[in-house]
Amino acid sequence: MATAGPEEDLSTLISRQDHLNILRYIRAQNLREPTTVVKHGKLLLGIQNNDGGMISASKRRSNLGDAERLAALEQLCIASLDVGNISLAEYCLDDMQGQSSGNSGTINNNSLVSKESTRFRKLLGMCLEASGDYDGATAIYDKLLADNPSNSYAAKRKYCILAAQHGKEIESMKVLNEYLSTHPGDIAAWHTMAEVCLSVSDFMGAAYCYEEVILGCPLDSNMHTKLGEVYCSAGGGLSNCKLARKHLAQAVQLDPNNLRAWYGLIAASESYLEEVDKMSSSKGSKKEAEEEGVEVAKELIKFGGEKLIQVYKGTDMLKIVERLLQESSELL
Repeated sequence: MATAGPEEDLSTLISRQDHLNILRYIRAQNLREPTTVVKHGKLLLGIQNNDGGMISASKRRSNLGDAERLAALEQLCIASLDVGNISLAEYCLDDMQGQSSGNSGTINNNSLVSKESTRFRKLLGMCLEASGDYDGATAIYDKLLADNPSNSYAAKRKYCILAAQHGKEIESMKVLNEYLSTHPGDIAAWHTMAEVCLSVSDFMGAAYCYEEVILGCPLDSNMHTKLGEVYCSAGGGLSNCKLARKHLAQAVQLDPNNLRAWYGLIAASESYLEEVDKMSSSKGSKKEAEEEGVEVAKELIKFGGEKLIQVYKGTDMLKIVERLLQESSELL
């Protein structure tokens, strides 16, 4: 069977029914295509459902080498869990151990991977999670961490198990915190922690996490938008208003079509003017208020309003947007 070349894409391979190279392509490109993997993985490996719903190998099994077969079974196992087909995932585990049987009832005794290997135990833990055996999965991940404390996969799965259970939010945050203390470069984990902080209204905690995310992807307009919104929601006076305005301005600079950031920039500028007004009233210093960038905030409100009107011009939403901007202009 031909190996997928750089000129071939997934649709071409699917149309050619090149099952092996379909799986290879998806692995190489790190795509999440569980339905495609299940369909073509079963065809490649000769796996079928009999009349009783049981899964077995067909008489015509593929002639793959052990390494290629193991990679395909591992890929099919994970995809099966993705689509909720736990029985197929368990069959893949059995096949790796040479415990699967064909239509003739014969057992394939060719074990492809050791039961004690990290590779196999990771898959077994995922299968236990999917079947609801959280204690069994946790025991496997604890053993993996005991063998290798830097096993990030096992640490993250432990968090996922706790996050999936109602009433264990505090425990899950603690586990995620411990993970981040040893893996501070995991941007996805920082983003998850930010979302967790927001779920309990810890805005400053979320802001800290988003700052870490932006260190890893400074050109992501959406991340700057989220961080700006968090600073705006946190309150805390002029300092947070400035930070909110800074990140939302950065967001629209990176992506001028980010309407959420434009709305946020206007809202942050309004909050800034309100805070300055409070400060002026309490201190009685108009000069100090002007030094805090009032004119900049007013210009941002005007500029943002003009941008939004331009975007919605000719649509049914224009009148609604104009009404909202009219409220903002009252602060100018």
